[in-house]
Amino acid sequence: MDSHLILWRHAEAGIGIKDINRDLTDKGKLDGKKIAELLAKNYTNMSLFCSNAIRTINTSNYLVNILPKIKTYYFDKLYLATSDEMINIIYQNSINKKNILCVGHNPGIHQLALSLVKKSSIDPKFEKINHKYPTAALAVIKIKDGNWENLYSKQNELIDFITPKDLKH
Repeated sequence: MDSHLILWRHAEAGIGIKDINRDLTDKGKLDGKKIAELLAKNYTNMSLFCSNAIRTINTSNYLVNILPKIKTYYFDKLYLATSDEMINIIYQNSINKKNILCVGHNPGIHQLALSLVKKSSIDPKFEKINHKYPTAALAVIKIKDGNWENLYSKQNELIDFITPKDLKH
């Protein structure tokens, strides 16, 4: 049975006085909706892990509105978490989860995606992940043998990397 970790960077946010309270821009709202529709169409049996920042909550809400029964967990510690902090939160909460969708922030989410797979194994069509992880982009990582124990193994496989620009809408 396959298990997937889906890493979704929050959609574009405006500038704000207090970082945690920054809301989505109009572009961010459109991009968040596009990616949420793609996720709802292609992935089932997901648990949603989300940072407590307004921009991540509002990004994930596009998916929650489509899939209201999705199990959603908010983690204060995901706010601006490093890749090491993120992987530990994901692993500690992965028991009995088939697919996990984590909505977070850069640079942690980008670094985490790259740390879970061997760079040499990245399909050339996803090569852009090596350089950039735009807002609202998502990486889909197949966990080796469907076993969350392999999360730290670097033997997982990047099976998709999607940015809003990749989607026609």
